[in-house]
Amino acid sequence: MRILQFTRLLLISALIAGEVQVAIAGSDEKIARGRRDFMDLCADCHGEDAAGSGPLTVNLTKIPPDLTRIKRRAHGKFDDKAILDWIIGLNMPDSHGTREMPIWGDWLMDEMLENSTSLDAGRAAEKAVKQRVMAIVAYLKSIQVDK
Repeated sequence: MRILQFTRLLLISALIAGEVQVAIAGSDEKIARGRRDFMDLCADCHGEDAAGSGPLTVNLTKIPPDLTRIKRRAHGKFDDKAILDWIIGLNMPDSHGTREMPIWGDWLMDEMLENSTSLDAGRAAEKAVKQRVMAIVAYLKSIQVDK
């Protein structure tokens, strides 16, 4: 009986450890996926180092912000939802003129939907876009500097 309980305990411990590893690996995978999208979508303006010095900055009227210091500028807080909203295009600076940054939510939805007009396809695309943008947010969160 005691051997059975010990075996069960070992099995439960192994399962929990496996779940933790899967969560950590998923997190690393999400960050890597976000980095790839960042390089494809954002690096031309924000730079490969996300410091705001991409090759297209010479064509912009406003220098893109240093995305490695989001948390520092917000006094130690990294607001995932606010960053998600900004990337997707929900945070439009009406009082500050035009927004040079593309509205990636619209762009990614168009890419995902292509020519489909199905409501189901729209829902699936919306979910996929949110996951992609959340991966970019996770990547940005991972590169924050304290200095």
